[in-house]
Amino acid sequence: MTKKETRWAIYITTGSVSALVGFLLFNKNARKKTASRVKECKQLVTDASAFVQENREEISELVKGTTEKVNERLQEAGEDVEQIAKHSSHLKDTASDVMAIAKGAGREFQQHRENYKMKLLSEERF
Repeated sequence: MTKKETRWAIYITTGSVSALVGFLLFNKNARKKTASRVKECKQLVTDASAFVQENREEISELVKGTTEKVNERLQEAGEDVEQIAKHSSHLKDTASDVMAIAKGAGREFQQHRENYKMKLLSEERF
């Protein structure tokens, strides 16, 4: 942001905050609602804080248990990935072997076909 843009942002923020404060100062109903909501929020935070303090051990054990389960699952996933990599490598080798066998069978088939043609040609000559 340029210096001029920053100045405008400050003016707009200051104006907005001033308008909000003015609204709250001159509107009794809005002040009451705002004070009520702030008190409710304060009570909620106090209750949540008390709950956490009272149940700190259980929360800690739950987090530890969850962390252990996640670590176990990650370990299992890692092992599964290793197995998949191992099997895919084996499949690649097997596929290469199958291709080599198929090519050899194809060459043998062509050789038999050529031999058969030669045999037919030689029989026709006699």
